[in-house]
Amino acid sequence: MLRLNLRRALPGVLGLALLAGPLAAHAEWKRAESDHFIVYGHTDKTVRDYATMLEDFDDMLWAVHGRSASDGSPRKLPVYLVRNQDELRRVYPEAPPYTAGLYFPTLTEVFAVAVRSEDNENDWNKGDDIALHEYVHHFMMQYYANAYPAWLVEGYAEYYMTASLENDRRVIGDYNRWRGDALVTPSLVWLPAEDLLSKRLSELGKWDGQMYYAQSWLLTHYILTDPKRAALLPRYLDAVRGGQAPTTAWKAVFGTDPAKLNGELRQYLRRSLQVRVLPRKERFKAKVTVTAMPSGPDDLLLDNQRLKLGVPKADQAKVLASIRSEAGRSNDHFAQMVLARAEVTLGDRAKGQAILNTLLAANPNDEEALVLLGESYMATGYADESQRKAAFGEASKLFARAFKLDPNNPTTLHGYADSRSLEPLTDNLVNVRIRAVEIAPQISHLRLDAAQALIEKKRFDDARTLLTPVASNPHGDSNAEAARKLLASLPAK
Repeated sequence: MLRLNLRRALPGVLGLALLAGPLAAHAEWKRAESDHFIVYGHTDKTVRDYATMLEDFDDMLWAVHGRSASDGSPRKLPVYLVRNQDELRRVYPEAPPYTAGLYFPTLTEVFAVAVRSEDNENDWNKGDDIALHEYVHHFMMQYYANAYPAWLVEGYAEYYMTASLENDRRVIGDYNRWRGDALVTPSLVWLPAEDLLSKRLSELGKWDGQMYYAQSWLLTHYILTDPKRAALLPRYLDAVRGGQAPTTAWKAVFGTDPAKLNGELRQYLRRSLQVRVLPRKERFKAKVTVTAMPSGPDDLLLDNQRLKLGVPKADQAKVLASIRSEAGRSNDHFAQMVLARAEVTLGDRAKGQAILNTLLAANPNDEEALVLLGESYMATGYADESQRKAAFGEASKLFARAFKLDPNNPTTLHGYADSRSLEPLTDNLVNVRIRAVEIAPQISHLRLDAAQALIEKKRFDDARTLLTPVASNPHGDSNAEAARKLLASLPAK
């Protein structure tokens, strides 16, 4: 173990990442594909280096969890590297100031967006703490989905995100300078340990977020770096999952009063913090293939991702007009696919379907066109009851064709199950929904749909297993509330 002294000089106020300069006009996008990631960015070096870093980090996570990456998901995670917040807000206009990375486990696609800076030469990871934080969430939800206390969900991501991926070693357990600064700044008030243990981030005050993340990191560090405390953590989690109050469980398992926990953490902070070192003989290498994206308008790649997230009604006309204008400059496949997505979701559905049929006439095995056309038929059926049966039938055929091309696309599986929703629920359709969750367990919508199917089949314990991770979401969204209501409606375990 190495030891780090947190009391060394820390900067006063740091943003989440260094922000790049002005937006460049229509720079060509590059695409890097590795074993587990697809990275989009603006230079060959940027996407290659980033894909290699992500593979290195992913390999480290598998190693520390005692498993092999061969157990991994059949789906690669797309990551979109943007140069500044103007580009990030093109995907997600609601992003708060200084946002450096976002993760979107959506029904259409699970993907991440990260602001990428090349300026921090003293950081082996180029200041990508926030992006790696989000990837730890992805890893945790993908392979270890369960009900966890909110502080552990965030603390776990904070603990691993600072890993230093050096040529001859990996170092785990360092601290993020912004979080460290929060803990040692006298003017910032620590949250009561009882609140940290028992509350979600959404239940705290507007200005408590910084301390919540910092204290969650410190508490996780305090547990994971001590073998005795780490060995007690599973017992604590089982107690909380079994219904015991978090503070009661803490005292019962760890043997200390939660009211005194902050004092223990402050003492722990004053000592040199231990880090874990994983030596290696040579620099990590990854197989990465870089290609140039089609020469269509630069903005369409980010606009396409915004469409996948859903566009508020007030912005739809503006976004549609922009995409129509941009896509009109290019007839390549990508531009036409973005235009079709915009039309079927925001504009003229018939026009969008005509574009998709043209693409399918040129290539009957265009999986993305098949899925999007199927989704468009589903939207038609939902909007017009008189057309529902016929529209769902057409959608079912399209999803079945897409499934033959890629049986591991959760969007296809979800669409197929929905298209058969007018029929009696069969065990096969239940299995289709469960398979979608197995591939993309971080998508709450898939878990809710599968759980409702299981409830209909009176498989209540299986439904409970799927719902519990959603209900414990530390950010407390509408899906979490729906999961909690469903759980409350189930008969006793």
